[in-house]
Amino acid sequence: MDEVYLRTDAAAVAEARVDAMVREYQTKIARYVRRMVGDAESALDLTQDVFLAAFRMLKADPQRELTAGWLYRAATNAAISFMRRKKILRMLPLDRDVDRGEWRIDERSASSVDLQAALHRLPAEQSAAVLLTSYAGYSSQEAAAMLGTTADAVRQRVCRAMRVLRATMTEES
Repeated sequence: MDEVYLRTDAAAVAEARVDAMVREYQTKIARYVRRMVGDAESALDLTQDVFLAAFRMLKADPQRELTAGWLYRAATNAAISFMRRKKILRMLPLDRDVDRGEWRIDERSASSVDLQAALHRLPAEQSAAVLLTSYAGYSSQEAAAMLGTTADAVRQRVCRAMRVLRATMTEES
């Protein structure tokens, strides 16, 4: 009988911790994933999957430490897997009639739409490195831990990505 109560307590602890994480990181993770996959609905689904994975992990081991870095790494992996599964054709739209209803006001400008489209043309690993360091504000070392690589590799990916982004954005201007 005691085991049932312990499991219930573990589930309650896991639920409370995930609720706190959702309140703090849901919007940030959803925006990050949307920038990677380019679709608001898919980003919300992937974000939900990330928090569900966090809940399952905490339910199995309530003492486990889950950080923002773990969430971003799980989100990055989910987005990359999604893009690989869907084999998304990365093309720039000829017009700018993109559904921007879910976007923040600062993300709706023509240059922001062009930047988002250019980001989608990058390899997933470069896009993740740029978004983690430039958008989410993590250091190269922190991003490396999330991506499972070295800080030098992250800096190299960012450098290559920025070169491509500059050329793409200059070309479109």
